[in-house]
Amino acid sequence: MTYSRKFLFALLILGILCSCTQTPEQRAKDATVLMVIGNADGTVSNGSGFFVESDKIATNIHVVDSARMVFAVGTKKVYNIECVTGYAPEHDLVILKVSGKGKPFELGEGKIDEPIFVVGYPGGGYDVTKGIVHGIRESDKQLRLVAEGFREKRGDSPLDGGNSGGPILNSKWKVIGIAASGHKRFSYASTSSELKTLLNSVKEENFSDWQKRKPIRAFAYRSYGDEKLRGGDYKLAMEVLDEAMKLYQYAEAYNDQGHTKENLGLHQEAIQDYTKAIRLIPDDAVAYYNRGNAKRQIGNYDGAIQDYNKILELNPDYADAYLERGLAKVSMSEPDHVGAIQDYTEGINRHPKDPWNYYSNRGTAKIAKPVPDYAGAIEDYTKAIQLEEDFVVAYRSRGLARQKIDDHNGAIENYTKAISLSSKNTDLKWAHFGRGDAKKSLGQDGDAKLDHAKAHYYEGKANSNNGQYQAAVKSFDESIGLNPDYAEAYYARGNAKILGSNYQAAISDYTQAIYLNPDYAEAYYARGNAKVKLGIDYYQEAVQDYANATNLKPKFAEAHYNLGLMQYRLGEHKVAIDHFRTAIKLKNELKEPVIYAKAYKARGEAKKASGEDEDAKEDLATAYYHWGREAYNDRKYEKAIKNFDTIIPEPELDPDIVYVYHVDFYDARGAAKRVLGESKADLGGLESALKLYQEAIEDHDNAIKLVELLSDNELTDQAAIKDIDKAIKLNEVKAQYYRNRGETKFLRGAIRDYNDAVEDYKEAIEDFTVAIKGKSDLVDTYNLRGTARCLLGYVKANHGHSKEARKHYKLALKDFEKAIDLVKKAIDSASDEVEIIRLKSDKASYYQGLGLANAALGKAKAAIDAFEKAKQPEPESGK
Repeated sequence: MTYSRKFLFALLILGILCSCTQTPEQRAKDATVLMVIGNADGTVSNGSGFFVESDKIATNIHVVDSARMVFAVGTKKVYNIECVTGYAPEHDLVILKVSGKGKPFELGEGKIDEPIFVVGYPGGGYDVTKGIVHGIRESDKQLRLVAEGFREKRGDSPLDGGNSGGPILNSKWKVIGIAASGHKRFSYASTSSELKTLLNSVKEENFSDWQKRKPIRAFAYRSYGDEKLRGGDYKLAMEVLDEAMKLYQYAEAYNDQGHTKENLGLHQEAIQDYTKAIRLIPDDAVAYYNRGNAKRQIGNYDGAIQDYNKILELNPDYADAYLERGLAKVSMSEPDHVGAIQDYTEGINRHPKDPWNYYSNRGTAKIAKPVPDYAGAIEDYTKAIQLEEDFVVAYRSRGLARQKIDDHNGAIENYTKAISLSSKNTDLKWAHFGRGDAKKSLGQDGDAKLDHAKAHYYEGKANSNNGQYQAAVKSFDESIGLNPDYAEAYYARGNAKILGSNYQAAISDYTQAIYLNPDYAEAYYARGNAKVKLGIDYYQEAVQDYANATNLKPKFAEAHYNLGLMQYRLGEHKVAIDHFRTAIKLKNELKEPVIYAKAYKARGEAKKASGEDEDAKEDLATAYYHWGREAYNDRKYEKAIKNFDTIIPEPELDPDIVYVYHVDFYDARGAAKRVLGESKADLGGLESALKLYQEAIEDHDNAIKLVELLSDNELTDQAAIKDIDKAIKLNEVKAQYYRNRGETKFLRGAIRDYNDAVEDYKEAIEDFTVAIKGKSDLVDTYNLRGTARCLLGYVKANHGHSKEARKHYKLALKDFEKAIDLVKKAIDSASDEVEIIRLKSDKASYYQGLGLANAALGKAKAAIDAFEKAKQPEPESGK
């Protein structure tokens, strides 16, 4: 044997020996992979996966259902996805065949109360969390997991974002489950038996073709719907989830749909959705919990209690079910306070995550039971306050309990604390009532009356907010009866009468408020509004009231606006213009765009009446621009486009008729069309999306042409554009327009076939490059360009152009590094804490992009390091 052969043989033996000495923890880490996902919208996300055979990885469907590019990153190697070999939608499982080889886990069986290890990449960083198999759902054999020490202390769910698709290991480090989902303190995992079934499948399917299957598209819709639900866009969330259910019916989507309908106030319909989820998984405790809460909302307490009973039969450790069952018991026509106390106590013994609510509710039940236990209630409220320092209700309730045992000074102290903490009318009402009663018991009748007057005042405000105007007036009557010098009560009663269309009576109340407080600018303003309601004969008096309001409060923008409106109606157009100008200036300082639109439109009409037609056009256009922006911010994109359509100039861009105020209109309309197109694409409406993207690109084109015309038309890059009284340099404006056009092309490329996609990505990269040259601090543009380069490289690689793909990946790497460097400098120079938090969030996303680029280049360690930094960005110097 030659020397070289002996040396290689020795190395082989050493490698075998080293592998034999690997700890189970090391073997688990080597068998687990970080799933790196590049999404169509330019974001990067991650999940977990693990080897189940030497060339096969298991993960969740929801991790990869809508991925535009995906890599499995091991500790030493990056694996490309070759195809799908098996999947089970009902268990959220997919098996992916990958390039290269890995060492797979052995499969085992899970047992209740067995210790476990949850392994994966939560947040992008590798982690191992200890837990226990808490139960096994019989209907689908899904494991219910809890964190270690669950019964001894409060603890989070053992699964975190990014754990999805990772392995659940027993004490022998064998796979007994696959992480799937979490709900508060409980997590769920599919069993290894489902994996065994899938591994027997030998059918291979192209990954892109698999993503087009109905069950997989349903998962993608559900993810999108869940995102909209969490973002508060309930209408769109319901639309998306409806599409998901048409494609494939599964329990989680029904639960999400139920949540969405509850947020829209459709509790009965939500109950139907939760019932459908239960039919699919008859022992789904979460669905029973959701349905019980929905039933409680509509007053079906018996039905709610039945659902909570079922939950506790399935899972006796479900602390929240004890709390909700207790609340249902005290809400019945014949309240069961003793039973509620038992429930709250049992819930506390289960170590809930928010125990202060349990103590507070138990204290209230102790007061309300047939033989009140005030001392026990005080102990509970004290415990609740110790756990939650600013707990208004607990302070107020403890004040009541102390009052009941004649500790009136202690009661006053608690009510005062509740008042100092509270901002809700209802809380203030009860705290003032209580403090007033306590003061009266101590013989402090005068102070008691003042408190009771305030209590009725806050009661009236609560009634007004709920649209109960007659009840509000009655409450304010009570308040004024107790304190005839209460100017705010007269003012508030006037507001209630206005809402009830009783204008003359409202004027009397505002007049009395002004008599009691001559500097009451708001009362003058409100009285002016009431006089306007009485018609033209009162306009002159309204003008005087508005003038008084502006004299007392010079920065009262609404009063200036209404004063201008009255002057306009009285034919004083020049004076009206001045007041509208003041209102616009003041609201600009406060950054409140809604009033801009009203004031600009009114000023435009006043200018038009004065013969200033060209200036009037600018004001009217600006009004519709702001209405369009307002609609855009409210996610009403069709309405935004309609407003922008009103002001878009003629198609021919003649420099002699181009106005400065046109500059941003095209770009704003393009942005609205881009976002609307993205929503259509997410819903599968690719033709509609492509049409909107094309129109958006044309709008951005026109915006660029306009700003270039302005630059050539006796303006330079150093000239300023007047846009809502804000100076913006032309080169910076143009850079932003290129960036926006690039983003639209980037999104269009994500839904087009190879040749068109390549062209779109290339053009997007060109636009981003122009934007960066024009405005070097466009940090997010580096990120977008990096992502576009990654997607372009991925498309090229999938069509056999691996060398060209690597070139794009390397350029992407530089873009993400530049973005990270710029945002670090921004953090170092920032002083506002909110801005620093936002910048750190941006930096985390840029590190994820860096991880994507490294994964694409096959740099496993660098990719994992980048995601680790995204999870826990390093401390900034000097911060």
